[in-house]
Amino acid sequence: MYYYFHGMVTLHTKNSVVVECSGIGYDILVCHPDEFPIGETLFVYTVPVFNENEQYLVGFRSLREKDLYLALTSVKGIGPKTALSALASTTVDRLSKAIEDSDDPFLMRLPGIGKKNASQIILDLKGKLQMLQGEKSFTMNANMDTAYEGLKLYGFKDHEIKDALAEINDTSLSAEEYLKRALEIIANKKHG
Repeated sequence: MYYYFHGMVTLHTKNSVVVECSGIGYDILVCHPDEFPIGETLFVYTVPVFNENEQYLVGFRSLREKDLYLALTSVKGIGPKTALSALASTTVDRLSKAIEDSDDPFLMRLPGIGKKNASQIILDLKGKLQMLQGEKSFTMNANMDTAYEGLKLYGFKDHEIKDALAEINDTSLSAEEYLKRALEIIANKKHG
């Protein structure tokens, strides 16, 4: 349904952000609202949740975080809000490592996850998260990584994107500025 929203963050609440796209503000539940700066235009990767009593969007700054959320919600007994709370309490890397290391005590410290759930998460996901862990940031710059993920969604090849982003020396740009500059570099290489 909705894979991502690309728009300006206009508002934070305790556990969500509002992203404006084409004049419409979408309220999106997120793990860490402070990681979505107000006034910045960025990609928010989303998962729609529909159940008998409510409908809402869950959002993420990276595809790795979204993929781990989807993996967690595939586990019997782990619902959307439990998965979101777990991710809000740690990092993608730490949670992935706990699953790979069969670290029940760590998982049981996460909100809403007891011994039975921790064991089920390990049983279902251990050995299946290598792909997530293999997608570590190659730039160590969150905005550049977001631009990288956006360019992949536009269909550009991995080497094209990395070559273009490597030519951008400014480390203080927004994700949208990195995206625009990379698109210009790619276009110039194709036409030059």
